[in-house]
Amino acid sequence: MKTKTIIIDDHTLFNDGMSLILKESGFFEVIEQIYDSRQAQTKCFSLRPELIIVDYNMPHLNGLEVVKQLNALGSDMKIVIVSMYADKKEIELFKKEGIDAYITKTTPGTQLIEALKKVMEGEKLFESKNIAKTVIEKDFFAIKHQLTKREMDILRLIKQEETTEKIAEMLNLSFYTVETHRKNINHKLKFKTKKEFYEFLETLDE
Repeated sequence: MKTKTIIIDDHTLFNDGMSLILKESGFFEVIEQIYDSRQAQTKCFSLRPELIIVDYNMPHLNGLEVVKQLNALGSDMKIVIVSMYADKKEIELFKKEGIDAYITKTTPGTQLIEALKKVMEGEKLFESKNIAKTVIEKDFFAIKHQLTKREMDILRLIKQEETTEKIAEMLNLSFYTVETHRKNINHKLKFKTKKEFYEFLETLDE
């Protein structure tokens, strides 16, 4: 059974990127994405997820205020805070509210999934060794540009001068799926010319 998950983050690209990472892992089912923290309590009460991932810095209600509202629901939902920086004072405040983990947004996708799986098994994750203090360069690259693992795979094959048809064959995808991924990549990277795009590819790891 996949873990029913809700993501609460006002940053659209990060929220959507997190959703794709969780879905592609095969372990989590994202049942709702919330972009306005004021909707968190109502939607979580209605949908009753098993896991809630909450951003810290948000307008209207910050992560701590959202956690307090969620705790008022009296449920056994796991709550994980994600933030750009793991400040000790912030972590202590969230610990007092009984959250299950505090994870930095720079945590590589693979380590994020492993951390969330541990949370669902009952572990509490707050120490730097548990939240990936050291960031793997290629994973940071993907996070920085809000690219999913599949999009990174496609970019690497484009760098190798493979055609859309060949990429579809190599990744066992349809031609139209690859085309959709390529459109999403272009939307995220927002390059104005092909020259800019291919210069960007040169910075990509193999």
